[in-house]
Amino acid sequence: MTTRVSETRAASPRPAEGAPRRGLVLGGGGMLGAAWTVGALCAVEEAVGWQPGDADVVLGTSAGAILGAMLAGGVRADQLRDHQRGLPVTTGPLAGVDFDYDTAVGGALPPRPRAGIGSPGLLRAAVRHPREYPLLTMVSAVAPHGRGSLTAVGDLVRGLLGADGFPDGSPLRVAAVDYHGGHRVVFGDPDAPPAAVAEAVMASCSIPGWFAPVRVDGSAYVDGGCWSATNADLMLGRGLDEVYVLAPMGLRLNPGGRTRSSGGAGRGTLAGLREWRARDRPRGVLAQLVGRYRRAVTRQLLREAGMLRESGVRVHLLAPTLADLAVMGPNMMDPARRGAVLESALQSSRAALDGVR
Repeated sequence: MTTRVSETRAASPRPAEGAPRRGLVLGGGGMLGAAWTVGALCAVEEAVGWQPGDADVVLGTSAGAILGAMLAGGVRADQLRDHQRGLPVTTGPLAGVDFDYDTAVGGALPPRPRAGIGSPGLLRAAVRHPREYPLLTMVSAVAPHGRGSLTAVGDLVRGLLGADGFPDGSPLRVAAVDYHGGHRVVFGDPDAPPAAVAEAVMASCSIPGWFAPVRVDGSAYVDGGCWSATNADLMLGRGLDEVYVLAPMGLRLNPGGRTRSSGGAGRGTLAGLREWRARDRPRGVLAQLVGRYRRAVTRQLLREAGMLRESGVRVHLLAPTLADLAVMGPNMMDPARRGAVLESALQSSRAALDGVR
């Protein structure tokens, strides 16, 4: 697969002597995926005893890019939780910030998209070289340009990190897909196109068919989830000792067990995926499609985690349980479920991380 990833990673501040170099991967998942991730972040902080924003590398995709930018801007996990709950945040960068999570990107359904094929160039390349692109990347080429607005997201990020490019030494990295060539770009890496943080985050959130592609340095970019819901393999080669991967569009394969330092979801995971498929019986066309997508995301996530483990990195995977999925429902942009999803994630992630420190 064709991937534009820096061979020489940006230097990150060294942790205290003897402390592990940690990475944090925040996957995409829409409004409800963000709410679930906030709950999981709080559970990670409680279990491990460190602020997620202190990770040496924070890689965000789509909704995870928004949260990653907020963490990089100095927002703590508990402040994210309180802000999601609608409680007043009196300290830190979110103090006094008014952000309506339920309406910021337009609600539960997208406006009618524009007519036409989204990226004829990417479609031609995918037809000529189908093995070089994930299926979702090829599908995204066909989707028309959306009419939804990410202006509120851009304003939020600018308010936290300013209107300039990535600050020197920032741990934040943002995954997006070039809408012409179809390759991944990691904004914030040395060889990535120059971009303001807000532009990079908006590009990573630009779901084809829902939002228009975002232009950065003269090129159009779309949601990083068009390649992978987590892009966890982009953590390879960054000198990390362990990585926490929060995947709101995945499936937790060990609902009754503990998250082990060797891999979180554990070994024998394909058997676990078959077990989930037998237990999870969604009703309705949308629910069935989302269920199939979740299984595909989980398979890809396991491959990415396997690559990291093979390189010597300890990987902890967190994803929703069946109980979480029942609260989420099939529409990940449904604002009515946001609060319940956050509370469910707090409980399920605490249980998954029990004993991990």
